[in-house]
Parts: sequence; C-alpha cells; structure tokens
Amino acid sequence: MPGVTATPPRAKTELAELWRLDAGDYVTSVNISSDGRLCALGNGAGQLVVADLASGAACWSAPAHPDGVLQVAFASDGRLVATCGHDGSARIYSASGAFVCALPGVGSWVEHVAWAPDSQSIAIASGRAVRVFTRTGESVLETPALPSTVTAIGWNRTGRELAATGYGGVHVWTVAEAGSARKLAFKGSLISMAWSPDGKVIACASQDSSVHFWRLNTGQDAAMSGYRFKTRALAWDSHSRLLATAGDAAITVWDFGGAGPEGTRPMELEGHNGLCTRLSFSPRKGVLASGSQDTSVLLWEPNRGSKPIRFGFLEDEVTAVVWHPRHEGIIGADASGNVIFWKVA
Repeated sequence: MPGVTATPPRAKTELAELWRLDAGDYVTSVNISSDGRLCALGNGAGQLVVADLASGAACWSAPAHPDGVLQVAFASDGRLVATCGHDGSARIYSASGAFVCALPGVGSWVEHVAWAPDSQSIAIASGRAVRVFTRTGESVLETPALPSTVTAIGWNRTGRELAATGYGGVHVWTVAEAGSARKLAFKGSLISMAWSPDGKVIACASQDSSVHFWRLNTGQDAAMSGYRFKTRALAWDSHSRLLATAGDAAITVWDFGGAGPEGTRPMELEGHNGLCTRLSFSPRKGVLASGSQDTSVLLWEPNRGSKPIRFGFLEDEVTAVVWHPRHEGIIGADASGNVIFWKVA
C-alpha cells in the first residue's frame, strides 16, 4: 500500500494532495498520532494499517479483526494504537507494530474504543456494557448493563469521568470511585455523542432526528430540532463555542457563546450535494472540515462566513475526515478504500 505523489490542484481553492494510498477495502476509521508522525487506518476486511504521515508509505499492518475493524485510536502519548471489531475484542499494538494485548468484550463485537487523556487507561463498549482497562490489559472497571446497546463512549478532558450513551440518556461515571453513574435522562435512543473540550457540555444525536445537549453543571436537557434526517455527525471547535451538526446535505452550526444557543438561530453551511457524513474541527484553528456521500470534502470558516473556502474529492462516500494535530493537513478516506492526505497550512 505505497504512498503516491498526487497531481497538483486544478484550482486555487482545491486542496493540494500530498499523497494517496489504497487501504484495500472500505475505510472504517482513521486516527493520527499526537506527534503527527503516523496515521492508523482500519478497514472492512479487518486490517489495521499504520502509515508514515509524511510519505503515505505503509509502515506495518496487522489482521486485527477478521470480520472488520470498527475503530482505531492512538493513545495520546503516541506509543500505542488500539482497535476494536466484530470478533468481540479490542486489541492494543505498539506504534512499531508489536502486539501488546487483547481486551475482551462481553458480546460478539466491540464497537467503540477510547483512550483516557493520560494514555494510562482505555475504555471499550461492547453490547450493553462499558469496560475500562489499563494500557497493559488489566481490568479497572466494568459498568452494570445499560438499558440498551452502548452507542458511544467518551472521556472528559481530565480523564476522571467517562460517559456512555444509549436508550434512556447519558450515563457518566467517575472512574476512580467506580460508583453508580450520574444519569442525564432522555426519553428515547441517543445514537452519538460529542463532549465539549472544556468538559461543560455533552451533545448527542437522537434516533428521532433531533440533537440534545446537557450542561453538566445543571443536568438540564435542551433540544435542537428541525433536522430532516437523523444526525450523522457532531463536532465541537477547540474553544467549545461552536457545535457543528449534520443531518442533511447542509451543516448546521450552533453558537454556545454567551447565553446561547437557546433562543438563537443557527448558521447553515450549504455546499454539499449529498448527505454530510463526517465533521471535524481543526484542533488549532476555527476551520471545519466536512465529508459527504457525494465524495466531496469541504473546508469552512464559520466565524467568517457560510461559504466553503477549500475543496477536495475522493471517489466514493466519505467515511473519515481527520486533521493533522498542528493544522498542517487533513486526511480524507472513502468507502472504496481510497485515502488522501491534503496539505492545508
């Protein structure tokens, strides 16, 4: 899976390709190490591929999960990469490719994996339960069974609290205390979650095509409605002020600055011709990347306007958009296994 130098852009606003590679199958997940040196790719054939971000050349690969990789994630220290998949386990590898350990789930698949910010703990979601392990595979916590399958998990910025969503709301555990969860109640099913970088707000997409959010200091539920379809993507900017959501071709951006977004109208970003499938804010600047079923990847600056500022194309439905940690570029991947690294800085 070698990297290939791409052709120059055809227009001033088209993103310049640094390299592209063929991941061999539907790309299910992409993650970049915090030092910007490596990118990890998971595909539908069960392969984990770790590539050099500068060149796009594959460093190593492993048959991580025979029936498909569902998620890949680097620890924040960049030394370990975790995967999960349809074989009922998560797996941890060193950044150089050595197998470290397997983390068992409680069902026939493990759908989600999330490292704590300090890289010392890792959470997995399997069926209706969440398990927490050390980086070497020792069990730390297993939650009681939730009312339904866990649909998302996430840590707050301190790593003290872990949240999980599903039917009935959000459950938040203080991991060190291993006690009962605080529950943010919701009458229905939540299907995704985005915890604001400042740890103050949890936003979730719901099965009924609305987006709900809870301010952690009050626990009060507030709803964002009017979406035509179920929201496919949620993303916070690095300042926890803007929340981008997508349940259609258009992107809706809510401003949490001041007393908002209650009682305000959101910004609408229109540019895709197909359903927007992925959203990601740059960790360094207020630039939003979006990917669509129409194969396009668009960049936006919501603080400056509602028109896209740059564009690029893949060859199939966009399945991942991931920023370089220093805003030096962005990776896009698609359902046919194409992966492109575009220059942004």
